[in-house]
Amino acid sequence: MSEERQLQKMTESAGLFLESGETIRAAAWGPSSEFAFLMGVGSGRIAAVTERHLYVFESPLWGRMSRPRGVVAKHTIGSVRIRLSGWALRVGDERMVVHLHHRGRARRIAGLAADMSRADSMPSADPRTG
Repeated sequence: MSEERQLQKMTESAGLFLESGETIRAAAWGPSSEFAFLMGVGSGRIAAVTERHLYVFESPLWGRMSRPRGVVAKHTIGSVRIRLSGWALRVGDERMVVHLHHRGRARRIAGLAADMSRADSMPSADPRTG
């Protein structure tokens, strides 16, 4: 499935939680922590950015991880610090572990959601560091 189609399906699945007219422009998912991943307990997280907001959704840890079950955090674009460091994506006080194959998506989310007036909010251009 193409990424565009995947984002369209995620927008449909998250429709209950999005504001009217919002569509998901970029999303990445993974477990809520390394412990959740290693032990198979806890829940999954989805970081998603729309035209106006950055969302962190709760999702199942296994199975259809791309289907949101609830909103953990919602921030207006540029109102919260977002940082990708190693495996961890931090959105304000929330933290999630990004799957290896979603690091590019996580960098895109950070770029779209960043407050461009703060130099430290943009992800590193060096692919080895974030």
